[in-house]
Amino acid sequence: MKKYGLIIDKPEIGKDYVLGGFGGLPKEILCPDKDWTFWLPKKELQAEKFETWMCVTFTILNCLEILIRKQYGIEENYSDRFLGIVSGTGEGGNSPHTVAEFLRKLGVPPENIYSFNAATYEEFYQKIPQEIYDIALEFLNKYEFKHEFVDGKDIDEAIQYSPLLISVTAWFEKDGIYYRPEGMKDNHATTYVKRNEDNRLMFDSYDSILKKVRLEDLPMTAKRFWIKKKVDNQSSQNNSFYAKLKEWIKNYWEEILR
Repeated sequence: MKKYGLIIDKPEIGKDYVLGGFGGLPKEILCPDKDWTFWLPKKELQAEKFETWMCVTFTILNCLEILIRKQYGIEENYSDRFLGIVSGTGEGGNSPHTVAEFLRKLGVPPENIYSFNAATYEEFYQKIPQEIYDIALEFLNKYEFKHEFVDGKDIDEAIQYSPLLISVTAWFEKDGIYYRPEGMKDNHATTYVKRNEDNRLMFDSYDSILKKVRLEDLPMTAKRFWIKKKVDNQSSQNNSFYAKLKEWIKNYWEEILR
């Protein structure tokens, strides 16, 4: 049986952003037809021999990569492994707010710098080298990132502003539609990418499949995201990033060849 890693969290009143609340994110309509499927990420390698409990991390980075591709036409692919580890994900999973806050404060490196490949659970969760943290910070030099909670009843408004992380009960299906059985709680984070007339379409990171969820099953927790590219001093920031990247690759291969 597949294990999932969602810990449901709620906004802290007066501190956390909430859609429609005081101090929330700008309501920039980026996708008026509520269909983000054109900008979906490509299928990524996931661990098949052990459970990582990282559905929250996968979903947040899927949303982020979709947003960047839609807004800037840039194909980014960030390290799920790094963000999951630094945010404290482990057995039992993590909460969307916790993971998003670590992304906002620490950044994230590219996937090819800290890849998902690992043979065992212990290898996967090994200590991250300091140079990876340094490269992760380049994300914060390039982009400004914010996030906010969305009440379940507001998700069909929020889907215009960004793809959403929403919670679901994984997975119960009847006649091609997934649903929450009565009395059950949500246990999985997935990416809400399209509002259809009679269902919502989710991109599930665990198998890269689009799944239809019935409309009446509102999520127990949901998040929307906002990203803005920093234009000022962009060339110097890029030069700094590639200089660090080149140095890290050089040191990596020197260590391998010793």
